[in-house]
Amino acid sequence: MEILKGQETPGQARGDNGRTSNYGQKDDNGWKGWTVHLLQPSNPDEQDIETPKGFASIPREGQGTPQGTKNPRPPLEAGKSPNEYLSILQNAQEDEDSPYHGETGMTPEDWITAFMIHLSETGKPLDDAWNPTNKEGISYLTGAFFRSSVRVPCAGWGRDRRRAYFNRDVPRARGGDIGLRSSVAV
Repeated sequence: MEILKGQETPGQARGDNGRTSNYGQKDDNGWKGWTVHLLQPSNPDEQDIETPKGFASIPREGQGTPQGTKNPRPPLEAGKSPNEYLSILQNAQEDEDSPYHGETGMTPEDWITAFMIHLSETGKPLDDAWNPTNKEGISYLTGAFFRSSVRVPCAGWGRDRRRAYFNRDVPRARGGDIGLRSSVAV
């Protein structure tokens, strides 16, 4: 990836070159505050894999297609509660063979960035749950969810007002048009 050439390592960005403090913990006082997210590309079989365009949509329940050959990854389909999605991701952290190993939920800031990239690359909004095909879902933002809070943020494209919107839902809520967009943070 061109953008990563010559960039600092996480240890250099933190200012500790990967060393630990006397207490065995990383010293993050010098962290510069950037994160790289890897997201699943849209239609990887139908486009140039060197420069994929856009991100995969959140499929409605029963409409997802696994991607990959070595360890096929079924998409996280809409229809589960935020608690269920968090459970899937937490269990995957302990299972290196899980296709979701290393994935985390997104924050509102992550989603805004992904939305802008997707729009600029495809000309279409991300998470357009009310498009005529009715195949996409809006996204829970579980990267900004704490179990002690009462609501879970979510985001999508508001076709009626032609703008992105943010909302919130209860942790046990389910909907056929809302799912999880996850990423691997590097």
